[in-house]
Amino acid sequence: MKCVMALFDSDLREELFMLMELAELKNYTHFVGLHGSSNVGKKEGTVAWPGSNEILMMILSESQYEPFKELIAKFKKERKPAPGILLFTWPIAEMF
Repeated sequence: MKCVMALFDSDLREELFMLMELAELKNYTHFVGLHGSSNVGKKEGTVAWPGSNEILMMILSESQYEPFKELIAKFKKERKPAPGILLFTWPIAEMF
């Protein structure tokens, strides 16, 4: 099992949920209205720094994660410029 965090531009919400549906993922926690800064700029939800990010947190088995990762990779590869989506993973040692 692993914890998967998908960090993405809020404009991509519908696409991310569609990718989750294609991967048959139903369990998640959704964080919205997140602000931050990266090497491509800031997102502060203001006129000067418009936009925001969102996070989907999921606990997935390896057999769930691999197809989802492949869908995300294909989605990013097919779009120019590449959409703002990052996947992060952590091993889950215990869940109770």
